[in-house]
Amino acid sequence: MRRQSSLRPAFTLVELLVVMAIIGLLIALLLPAVQMAREAGRRSACANHLKQLGLALASYADAHGVFPPSSTSQIDFGVWSPNPAGYHLHSWASLILPQLEQAALHDEVNYRVSAVAAANFPAASRQIAVYRCPSFEGNEYSQSPMYTKLWPRFALRNYAALGATTVGNLWQHPDGVLYPRSSTRYADVTDGLSNTLVIVETREPDVAVWIDGGTAAVASHPYDESNSPGYARQETALNYHPYFEGGGQGIDAQFGPSSMHPHGVMHLLGDGSARMIADGIDAAAYDALVTRAGGEPSSAAAF
Repeated sequence: MRRQSSLRPAFTLVELLVVMAIIGLLIALLLPAVQMAREAGRRSACANHLKQLGLALASYADAHGVFPPSSTSQIDFGVWSPNPAGYHLHSWASLILPQLEQAALHDEVNYRVSAVAAANFPAASRQIAVYRCPSFEGNEYSQSPMYTKLWPRFALRNYAALGATTVGNLWQHPDGVLYPRSSTRYADVTDGLSNTLVIVETREPDVAVWIDGGTAAVASHPYDESNSPGYARQETALNYHPYFEGGGQGIDAQFGPSSMHPHGVMHLLGDGSARMIADGIDAAAYDALVTRAGGEPSSAAAF
C-alpha cells in the first residue's frame, strides 16, 4: 500500500503574483483613508492650538485692557532695517507667553532690548509647540539671510496676526485687530468678536520668526506694488504664492495666510473659536471677516 505524502503543494509563481497584486490593491485602497485620518488628527490639533491662542489673547486683553500689538515697533522697522537690533520689535507671540503657561520663557526674554538683539538669541531659538501646526513640513529655523546673518537659530511659528485687509492698509490704516503698535480694545471690535478674524495659519518657511514682531502681521490680499494705495491684488492671499515681493522694501515672504492642510486654512476668531476657511472664499466676504469695524453684515455663512 502507498503512503500518502504529508507535504502540501507549494504556491505557483502565478498564484504568488496574484496574492501580491491583491495585497498591493488593498494597500492602495487603504492608504488614502489612513492619510485622511492622519490629516484629520493634525487639523484637529491645529484647531486646538488656535483655541489655546484665543484663550491667551483673551487673558492678555483682560489683564491689559487691550489686545497685544503684532509688533511693539512701527511697521517700517524690522530685520531688514540697517540696525534691526536698534528697534524693539517684540511680537504678539512673545507678549502672550505668560498666558500660554510659558512664564519661564517669558522671563528669559529681555524686553528692555530688541527682540533680535544678541541678548535674546537663546530665547529666540526655543521651539514652542503651540506655535507649530502638525501639518507643517518646513524648517524649524529661518534660513533667510536677513536672520541668519544675526543668528542661525531663529525659531519659526505657523500662526500670524491678521492685521489688515491690504498691505497698504497695514501701513497706513490698519483695519484688523492685531497690527504694529495697536492697542485694540474689546469695544473697538464693533463687528463682533464672533465675526472677526484675529489669527491665521501661515506656511511661510523663513520669515515667520515667532519672537520678531516686524513680520508678525499679514494682510488678507497679496501684495501688488503697482496697485496703490492698497497695494493689493484682487484675489485673497489664502495660499497665494508669492505673497509679498517688496523689491527691497521690507523682507520678501513666500506665503501670508496659508497652510499645508488640503483645500483651506485654519483661522482664529475673536471669540476664541477656530474655523477652517476654504481657499476659494469670496474676497469681499473674507475682507469682511478681517475688519474689526467695517460695519458689514454677519459673515457666518462664509465658513
